[in-house]
Amino acid sequence: MEEKPRMLFWLNGFFLHYSLSYYLQSRLDADFFGIVDINTKPKKFLQNQNLVNFEKLWFFHDNIKKNQKPDLDYLRTFEKKYGLNLWKYALNERFFYLHNRFYKFQKIEILSILEQEIKLFELILDEIKPDYFLTYDPVFHHQKLLLDLCRKKGIKVLSTIIATGIKNKTIIVEDGATYDLTSNIILEKSVKGEKSNIENKESYDKIHHSYIQSRNTNFSNKLIALKNYLLDFDSELINSNFMYYGKSKLKVVKDALTFELRRRINYQDLQKVSNSLPDLNLPYVYFPMSIDEKMNTLHYAPYYTNQIEVIRNIAQSIPINYVLYVKEHVAAGIRKWHDMDYYNQIIDIPNVILINPLVDNDLLVKNSKLVITTRGYSTLKALKHCIPSIVFGKQPAQIMPSIFHVDSLTSLPNLIKDALRHKVDSTEYQKYEDLLDDRLFEFNMFEYEIRRDTSLYSGNILSNTDISNNGMTNFLDLNKDMFENMVSAHLKIINKI
Repeated sequence: MEEKPRMLFWLNGFFLHYSLSYYLQSRLDADFFGIVDINTKPKKFLQNQNLVNFEKLWFFHDNIKKNQKPDLDYLRTFEKKYGLNLWKYALNERFFYLHNRFYKFQKIEILSILEQEIKLFELILDEIKPDYFLTYDPVFHHQKLLLDLCRKKGIKVLSTIIATGIKNKTIIVEDGATYDLTSNIILEKSVKGEKSNIENKESYDKIHHSYIQSRNTNFSNKLIALKNYLLDFDSELINSNFMYYGKSKLKVVKDALTFELRRRINYQDLQKVSNSLPDLNLPYVYFPMSIDEKMNTLHYAPYYTNQIEVIRNIAQSIPINYVLYVKEHVAAGIRKWHDMDYYNQIIDIPNVILINPLVDNDLLVKNSKLVITTRGYSTLKALKHCIPSIVFGKQPAQIMPSIFHVDSLTSLPNLIKDALRHKVDSTEYQKYEDLLDDRLFEFNMFEYEIRRDTSLYSGNILSNTDISNNGMTNFLDLNKDMFENMVSAHLKIINKI
């Protein structure tokens, strides 16, 4: 008798893969296992749930203890064995470095956490020997580390990712940096290559804009979440989950008030110093900024997370008759914008003009001579408008001839000159979409996240809340039709292998 496949799920407060496991179990004869990375209150639900038949669950944070002396020999051996650079994971974890407002991690603490994570992952993988690891595009370092470890061990990764720029489309990949596209795939696969459909771009933009608006939580919901947090403060979480170290009740309240005040002040200052009516007739190179702390740069452009340095490098590499337009991301308010010192460092560069975040990004792309990004959707926008682009991080669309990749900073001036001379084929964007076509499926990840926030989070924000069996059942019933395509897409891959 053929052995049943063994499926390892990454389960967390997103509840995407808990939902997937629920719908998948009735259509796939397999053994389900899970690693749970979640707060203490929803953890109780997963400890007692009976909606999904898991053979075994491991609770991630139960296995990460304080004050454990790290074994450097073990970590060095692991790095050598798998060819993984552990400091790259650690220094691009927003809780460990630069972005943590509550706690400063020491080197020994970071190494200790890394060692305990790796030992847990190796123990699990050796014990159950999974055939598949089901996850989504990693947000935190430990999720990315496990994904990369599975790939090194030959375990098939099924990572669910938004197909950026393509309306309501999602894709399952092993490598989020490339969508598993290889450089010779254009030669191997016949593509239709019709002219770009700009209407498709506009519909994606509308969906994304609605999502950004939903992330700007109104003040009343913030008060609800803060009230529930204060009335039911979870002191256990501060000691049991390293992402909550230092988050005392007083610090959280003070930070929430300071954050909101700084966000308003920073935005007002940005309005004063940014250009709302840029001259679109000037020859300009366009750099749309990314949002700090996002996986888009932390995981896929880890050596280019300092955007001011990236902007300086571009500014000193463009031809003398060009200016560099830099626009702050319209959703940067999620991270309270930047302070005036940060923006002044950009404005002080003589050939750089800081553009107001409310200026239409699409307008700036299609009137530019060249678009340069760390990583993001603007390269695809450029392709649709037949504008060449350069990307610093790894991105799936860089497989196309009109998207250039930065291999070294010293070569950037010549790369910019080459890109400016390049003529974009008007069918190129459609060729890219055709390459992905048979792997894409309809699933609105933005809408799912909004539903999750509304159904399971206090004030649509606070994730550390109790979840009942009835509450989860209602949530799953609500999303049944939504998940049909995702389940089918997974089964298509599993049954093919």
